[in-house]
Amino acid sequence: MHKIIVRAPNHLGDLLMAKPAISGLVKARPDERIGLLLPDWAEVIYRDLENIKILPLKPEFLHGGNAIFHQRDFIKGENFDTGILLTPSFSSALVFYLSGIKSRFGYKGDGRNFLLNHAVDPAEVTSEHRSRKYVYLMKSFTGQNVEYNPPQIYISDESWEAAEKEFKKYGIDSSVAFIAVAPQAVAESRRWGSDNYAALAERLVNELDVKIVLLGAPNEYRAGEKVAGTKEKIINLCGKTDIETAAAILSRSRLFVGNDSGLAHLAAAAGIPLVVLSGADRPSETSPISEKKVVIIRDNLDCISCVKNICPKKDDAFMRCMKDISVDEVFQAARSMFAK
Repeated sequence: MHKIIVRAPNHLGDLLMAKPAISGLVKARPDERIGLLLPDWAEVIYRDLENIKILPLKPEFLHGGNAIFHQRDFIKGENFDTGILLTPSFSSALVFYLSGIKSRFGYKGDGRNFLLNHAVDPAEVTSEHRSRKYVYLMKSFTGQNVEYNPPQIYISDESWEAAEKEFKKYGIDSSVAFIAVAPQAVAESRRWGSDNYAALAERLVNELDVKIVLLGAPNEYRAGEKVAGTKEKIINLCGKTDIETAAAILSRSRLFVGNDSGLAHLAAAAGIPLVVLSGADRPSETSPISEKKVVIIRDNLDCISCVKNICPKKDDAFMRCMKDISVDEVFQAARSMFAK
């Protein structure tokens, strides 16, 4: 019997894309003891998986030199003999090496090949979605097919209650339709702009007779305020919910509109339709896993899907992938998905 530790990714979208691989591993190896190392706030994403021990890391122990030694000490006492890295970094491979884990599986890259004794060439899955790449790594470890199921999010009774409190506060009952909007991306290169989202939200409210619920991180609250303005039917909840409560709110939404982001992946896991604005991201690799989505992308641009956090272009070419997407185009896509 192996004692296996899996290093999960650090970001919400990646954590959801990794769930099919981790749940597939649990099903493929039901008798193994499996630990999952991940950010502490992400525990809710995996709490529905059985036969797995969550090893949560506080934010201050995710990155940097101190984090390497903390993680080493944190997992060393667990005596894992096998480690699987879903993270691509050198530091995560170093942690497993320093922890004395004998068999270390992961993708090659970032100068860490010598730290892995089972290094998988990413060229074998170059054209695959990132979620499938995670599954392929598990397949390489188990030597057998790993069952793939799209990620879903479990929502506790407590989070349903928290969502209901927000609904009551803003007059949203079962008869009120609303659309969830994420008004700002983390990377500057993926931002459509508060003015555009404000114009879109106002049009959705007026023409579809809905309310708008804005979701995002605490540092996106000001962007949400710019979008909401003084309009009562646009509700800014950026920074006011945890991941699970946001999932509960999303599951009640008729539609999600926003960039390819962690919230877009959460909306897909909650099972609602999506309109996704894509630019610097690469949809073939990171688009939310859903059969109910429309991706708006300017794939005629030679720089599209550059995967840069800051646009390197100048003058008229600067941020064209976002600037060329009109409010009317997004509205028409949202209206079509809303009607379905």
